[in-house]
Amino acid sequence: MDYKKILGILFIIMGILFAVYPMYSAEAVSWIAGICLIAFGFACIIDGFSVWSMMAHVSLLNILIGICAILFGLLFIYEIDALSFLVGFHFYLIAFVLIFAGIFGIVFGLDTISRLASVLILILGIVVVYFAFAAIASPLYVAIIVGICLIMEGILFLTAGIAESN
Repeated sequence: MDYKKILGILFIIMGILFAVYPMYSAEAVSWIAGICLIAFGFACIIDGFSVWSMMAHVSLLNILIGICAILFGLLFIYEIDALSFLVGFHFYLIAFVLIFAGIFGIVFGLDTISRLASVLILILGIVVVYFAFAAIASPLYVAIIVGICLIMEGILFLTAGIAESN
C-alpha cells in the first residue's frame, strides 16, 4: 500500500479521535509534548556537562535551556494544555505580524487602495488576537478544529494516493 494512502487513513482516524474526544486528545498532546520536552531538557543538560571543559559559556547555555525545557515539560504534563497554548501562541505571533504590517501600510502607503488594504490587514490582526484569546481559553474548540483539519488532510492524502496508483 502506498505511503500516502496509509498517511491518509491514519490522519482520518486521528482526526475522528480528536473531534469525538477533544478533551482526551488535547490532554494526550500535552502529555506527549511534556515528555518530549523533559527528554530534550535532560539531553541538553547532559550535553552541557559533557563539553564543559572545552566551552563553558556554551555549556552553561545548554544547561539553562535544558532546565527551562524540563520546567515547561512539567507544566505541560501537570498544568497547561499544550495544544491550546501553542495554537494561541501562534495566533499571537500572526496577530502581531498582521497588526505591524497594517500600521506600517497605513503610515507608509502610497495610494488610497494600499492604505485601505492595510486597514483591512489591521482589522484582521485584531480579529486574530480574539482567536488567540479563544484558543487559550477553550482547548476543546482547538482540539475539534485540529480534528477537522486532520480529517481534511487525511482525505487529501488518501485521494492523492489513489490518484497516483491509477
